[in-house]
Amino acid sequence: MGKKSPSPPPAPDPAKTAAAQGAINKETALAQARLNMVDEFTPYGSSTYSPTGEEIDGIQRYKRTTTLSPAQQNIINQQLGISQQLNTLAGEQIGRVSGKLATPYSYEGLPAAPVADAAARQQTIDALYGQFKSRLDPRFTEEQTALQTQLANQGIMTGSDAYTKELERLGRTKNDAYTSALNQAIASGGAEQSRLFGLQGSARERAIQEYAAQRNAPLNETVALMGAGPGVQNPTFSPIPQTGINVADITGPTALKYQGDMNAYNQQRQSQNAVTSGLFGLAGAGLGGFMGGPAFGVGGMFGKAALSDIRAKTDISRVGQLDNGLPVYSFRYKSGGPQQIGLMAQDVEKVNPAAVGEIDGVKMVNYSEAVR
Repeated sequence: MGKKSPSPPPAPDPAKTAAAQGAINKETALAQARLNMVDEFTPYGSSTYSPTGEEIDGIQRYKRTTTLSPAQQNIINQQLGISQQLNTLAGEQIGRVSGKLATPYSYEGLPAAPVADAAARQQTIDALYGQFKSRLDPRFTEEQTALQTQLANQGIMTGSDAYTKELERLGRTKNDAYTSALNQAIASGGAEQSRLFGLQGSARERAIQEYAAQRNAPLNETVALMGAGPGVQNPTFSPIPQTGINVADITGPTALKYQGDMNAYNQQRQSQNAVTSGLFGLAGAGLGGFMGGPAFGVGGMFGKAALSDIRAKTDISRVGQLDNGLPVYSFRYKSGGPQQIGLMAQDVEKVNPAAVGEIDGVKMVNYSEAVR
């Protein structure tokens, strides 16, 4: 609410904000790089930075130069000499390597690959089951004899139902025991065959490994000679300190400012809408409707209308303005009553005379017309 309706704040330009943030990021990165370029001098040598004179996208390029002390440089020269001698010796080994590689790979004379032997497995199963059976047969013969004697002592005759049921029960027990023995024999036979298979496979694998080691020995020796040199070792410098600089955030504050401006705009609009809604409420309630009047050339008396003459009001304070330019006031009637918000008839008469009438020289306002 103000002298005129507020306009929403313009949204920040994403391209300009991103460009500004990118420029800050670039400057921060350059500053960090320059701070981290620390020249170092040790008893083993030095490490220094210097500009190359080349710029890419406005960024100065630098080079790092490592220089060894005389003593360290001498050690490097000795290491290079040793490496050259070893390489020469490795070259002399090439003839042996060529001869070995020219011989076709062959596993002739090595232990044969293991093969599953079904006949041997079955023999193992039969042997184990025979052992189990030799222990079960006497047991169940004794149990059957004891059962028959017990039944006879109880007066249960051979061929009777009770006699037959007891023998069937013993038969089921006997069958379960022999089935369990057979299953154990089958499992044990399989385990034994797996063990023998593994032993044969291990023997063949070891033989292949030995054969491959002998065949590849000249090549491995040559590779070892070529890599046996101590190599060139650079002097060890302490880690370069890394200085960190926090990047200034532009995007965040820009977004926060825009959000604050939007909040202020929304509050202004809410305040203006509240006043306008109140005035329209007065019009809708019929407080501003003329019921005829001599000022409009219509006979009769004014009905319910809004008394808006400034001469009838006190404690007047301007609080805003409508979209059509009419000022809005806070006031109280001289006749009494609470503080109210509304228009002054004298102001409305200047803008829209048709919305103003009089009763006994006191000006009235038709709000339905005045707020348009």
